[in-house]
Amino acid sequence: MAIVTETSPVANPTVSYARLYGALEGYLVRTEAGVMFFLDHDAHVYAIPTDQAHALVDLGAVPATERANVLEALERCEEVCG
Repeated sequence: MAIVTETSPVANPTVSYARLYGALEGYLVRTEAGVMFFLDHDAHVYAIPTDQAHALVDLGAVPATERANVLEALERCEEVCG
């Protein structure tokens, strides 16, 4: 797992509530290509490699407005994290 400082545009991702390593709660963003990002509530973005996907628990889809906010935070990752 690594903190992401820049992401490329994500086309039509799914966004779910998630828990990472049983303790950290936030959002799971999964792209059509299978790339996964975890965003915590402090706007930190983590790239989740497939070999660490077992550490994530998908807790269900988020409402449309909240999904839009999460995707906006992901798009601003370079500004927020960099």
